[in-house]
Amino acid sequence: MSIFRRMALASVCLIVPVTGAMADDSGLETVTVTGTRNPTSAQTYPGMVDVLDLNDIQSQIPSTISDLVVDMPNVQFVGGPRRTGQSVDIRGLGGEDVLILIDGVRQSWTSGHDGRFFLDPGLLAGVEVVRGPNSALYGSGALGGVMAFRTADASDFLSPGETAGLRAAFGYQDVDDEFLRTVTGFTHVGNFDFIGNIGQRSSGDIKLGSDVSLPADDDIITGFAKAGYDFGDGLTVKASYQGFRDRAVEPDDGQGLSTGAPVDKTVTFQQFSGEIDWKPRAAGLIDLHLTPYHLEGLVEEVDPATLERTSRDIKTDGFSLDNRTPFSFADVSGLFTFGGEWYQDDQAGRDSFGSGGVRSGVPNGRDSFWGAFAQIEANVDRPLGAPGKLSLIPAIRYDSYDASSTGNPDTSKTSVSPKFAATYQPLDWLFVFGNVGEAFRAPGINELYLTGIHFSVPHPILPGISVANTFLPNPDLKPETSHYWESGAGVTFADLATPDDSLRAKASYWSQSVDDFIDLSVFLPPNFYSDGCFTPPTFLVDCNLGYTTSVNVNAELHGTELEAVYDSDRIRLKADYGTITGSERGTSYALNSLMPDIFGFVATLKVPEVDAALNARVTAAGSFHRSYDPISNDPPTDDRRGYTLLDLYATWAPGKDILNGRLNGLRIDAGVDNVTDVGYAPYEQGVGAPGRNAKVLASYTYTW
Repeated sequence: MSIFRRMALASVCLIVPVTGAMADDSGLETVTVTGTRNPTSAQTYPGMVDVLDLNDIQSQIPSTISDLVVDMPNVQFVGGPRRTGQSVDIRGLGGEDVLILIDGVRQSWTSGHDGRFFLDPGLLAGVEVVRGPNSALYGSGALGGVMAFRTADASDFLSPGETAGLRAAFGYQDVDDEFLRTVTGFTHVGNFDFIGNIGQRSSGDIKLGSDVSLPADDDIITGFAKAGYDFGDGLTVKASYQGFRDRAVEPDDGQGLSTGAPVDKTVTFQQFSGEIDWKPRAAGLIDLHLTPYHLEGLVEEVDPATLERTSRDIKTDGFSLDNRTPFSFADVSGLFTFGGEWYQDDQAGRDSFGSGGVRSGVPNGRDSFWGAFAQIEANVDRPLGAPGKLSLIPAIRYDSYDASSTGNPDTSKTSVSPKFAATYQPLDWLFVFGNVGEAFRAPGINELYLTGIHFSVPHPILPGISVANTFLPNPDLKPETSHYWESGAGVTFADLATPDDSLRAKASYWSQSVDDFIDLSVFLPPNFYSDGCFTPPTFLVDCNLGYTTSVNVNAELHGTELEAVYDSDRIRLKADYGTITGSERGTSYALNSLMPDIFGFVATLKVPEVDAALNARVTAAGSFHRSYDPISNDPPTDDRRGYTLLDLYATWAPGKDILNGRLNGLRIDAGVDNVTDVGYAPYEQGVGAPGRNAKVLASYTYTW
C-alpha cells in the first residue's frame, strides 16, 4: 500500500489519531487518550476534543506550535507571532488555566511576556487538545482545557518487518526567511527501540499583512533522544531527553508590537523524563504507568547598550502514577482508573543591575503540589431496557498545594474537583452527551509574589527622572474555582453517496462560572497629570504611575462549538465553528482573553493516482468589539475588524506505483498561507498577524 493510501485511510475520521491513540482493525476509529487517560472514542467522548496524527502535523508545514491549531474551534494562540511570546487560550481561558503536557509531563513554565512553548513541531507525532475543564483528572491548571503533545517513536516511521531507518527534512518559508534542517535516526531490534533527532531552524524579521516587519531573529537548535526496552511479562521502560535553545534578537517583551530596542535573548529548555509501563499477564488488576521527570527552563536577556543581564530560571521535578483495572458484571463493563501526582517548581529571577541582583517582576519562590484521583468508565448495554449504549464517567480528585517566596508569607490550600460525564447512543448513528463538574487552579508564584518595577516612563517635566508603575504582591490571592456544564450531540453516517464514505458531526454548548478568576490589573492614578508631578516645588509628590497586582474577580463564560467532516475516496470536507462570550460577573465588562466568532472550512481533493492531496482552507472571523474595566485595563476597549483568509496547501508522497518505487520515501508538502495577504489582528496585544507566506517541507525517509 502506498504512503498516500495509508494517509487517506487514516484521515476518514472527524478527528485524526493522536498521541497514544489507537485505531481499530478497520483503521476507521479514532480515540482520545488525554480525555480520560484511557483510549476512548473521540467521536462519542462526552466533550469536545481534537486529535492530530503525524500526517496532519506534516501537512501543516508548521513553523511554530500555533500552526497546528488553525482548524480547532475556540482555540487561539496569543502573544503575537513571535515564537518566544506565544501562549494559548482555550474557551477564553489562557496562561496557567491551560494545562500543557509533553509526553505526559506537566509544563510549568509561565511568565509575563515569554511564551510557553519551547518545543519544535518537527519532533511531534501526535497532538491532542481537550477543550473544557478537566481538573478531576489533572488537578490545577486545566480550567480551560488540556493540550497534550507526543514526540515521535521509532514505530511512527517503521513498517512491519523493518528494523531501522533515517529521515532527513528540509523546509523554508518566506514570511520570515526561515530555514529548517533536521535529521532523524531510528531503530527497533528485538526488544530495544531508539529514536534520535537533531534540528536547526533559523529565521529573520516577520513580514506582517499590514506591511510592517516585526523584529524577530531566531537561531534554534533542538535535540531529542528516546530509548525503550521491553523486559517481557508486560514491563517496558523508556527514557527520553529533549533540548531546545533559541538565540534571538528582539525586544525584551516578545509579545505584541514591542518596538523597543532589541536585546540578545537566549531561551534554553531541557526535559528529562521516563515511562514505566507494567501489565503482568498473571495479574489482571495491574496496568501501571509511571512518569518521572525533571525540567529546566531559562530565559536570559542582555541589553547590548548597557550590558545589563536579566534572567528567569524555572526548575520542575515531579512524577505521575496511575493504574487501570478492568471490571465486568451483568451488562456493565469498563475501567477503574486511579492514581496520583507530585511536582515542585523552583523559580529564580536575576538582574545584574538590580538591588541585590534581584529581578523585578520575577520573585524567587517555590510551589509544590500533590494530588490523588479516581475515575470509573462504565459502559452499559441496553440501560434499563432502553435501546443502545450508555457510558458513564464519574471522577474526583483531591489536591493540596503550598507556595513560598523570600520575605513573603507562605500560602497553602486544598481543593476537591468532582466531575460526571455521560454519553447515550440510542442508535448506531446518533448520540447525545453531557458533562458537569468543578475545577480549580492555584495561584502561581508570579501572581502571589510580584515585586519591583513593572514599567517606567520619563518624568513629564524633570529631565533624567523616571516615573514607575510598581508590582505589589498579593499573598492573599485565592485559587480559581470553576463550576461548569456542557451538553451536545453528534451523528455518524456511512455509505451515504458512495461506498465507504462517511459523515460525522458533533456540536456542543458549554457554560462556565469562575469564582475568584485571577486577573493581572494595572491601576493608574486618576490625578497623575493634575497633582504631584506638576506642582512645584515638590515635583515628585504623588508622582507615580500607580501599581500592578493580581486580583480576584468573578467571571462567566459561555460558548458553542461545531465540527463536521465528510470523507470519501476522492474528497474530504471539514467545517468548524466556535463562539465565546465572557464577562466579569454582574458587569458589562468583557474578559480580555476572548476571541471573535470564527468559521473554518477545509476542502481536500485526493489524487491517489499520483499519491497526492490538494487542500484549500477558508477562515472567516467576525468583527470584535469589547469593553473592559477601565480602572484595570489600558486601553479599555478593543476593536478589530473581521477578516477572511485563504490558505492553499498540497502533499505529494509517491509510493511504489510511481516510477517503479524509485521515489518511495520522498514526501513534499507545499503551500501558501494568507494567499491574499490580508492584514488582520487576531491577538489581544493588537499586533498584526503574518502576511502571505509561501512554504515548503521536503523529507526523505529510508528504512530497512
